[in-house]
Amino acid sequence: MKTLVSILEWAVAVIVFIIFLMWFLIVATLFPYATYIVWVRKFLKAFISILLIRVKVEGIENIDPKKTYIFMPNHVSMLDIPLVLGFIPVDFWGIQAASHFKTPLYGWVLKKYGNIPIDRSSPRASLKTILEAVEKIKDGRSILIFPEGTRSLTPEIGEFKKLPFLMAKKAEVPIIPIAFIGLYNINNKASWHIKPGKIRMVFGKEVSAETIASMSENQLRDHVRERVQTLLDS
Repeated sequence: MKTLVSILEWAVAVIVFIIFLMWFLIVATLFPYATYIVWVRKFLKAFISILLIRVKVEGIENIDPKKTYIFMPNHVSMLDIPLVLGFIPVDFWGIQAASHFKTPLYGWVLKKYGNIPIDRSSPRASLKTILEAVEKIKDGRSILIFPEGTRSLTPEIGEFKKLPFLMAKKAEVPIIPIAFIGLYNINNKASWHIKPGKIRMVFGKEVSAETIASMSENQLRDHVRERVQTLLDS
């Protein structure tokens, strides 16, 4: 039964997501960002609901729409992307693996939206991407990056990479830690199954620019990882 449910969920997910990608390319061409991003959030929330996943959002009051942030969630599922786009209530660009941008249709959407590719196989190219992201942050655009770099294979949070915290030090804007609680049981890297269920998406209190400035990159990395872990344990 679990396998049958997953097959049905996958069939629905693929069909709806392809429709979304084609629709996005059309509306992003015809309408300004401020108009279509509202529709995108509604579409992705509906997409998650169609998969019979209920999302409880907590800590939304910790996000000031007038501020620029670096968002740092834990990374457990391919559903992380529609979740952050659907439920983070402010505009942001994401930093994603460069390989994603080579995927037909999906890659075109990533480019059109403005996401930033990062070549994780090259330290020099990765550093260049991070510095480019810093400039975008200084121009007033929030950035989202998964500090683990890839989806974790277990329910435990993975080790955080160092480069996101170099970016945070240079950008001098607050970090918002985010935790997806219960998502691993619905979909994860170790299994192709998608299960209906409930998750919590929790926004933590910001790590202030002053706190960021007072720490080394390693200290900041450990501090933010601890903050995300605390949210996961809540």
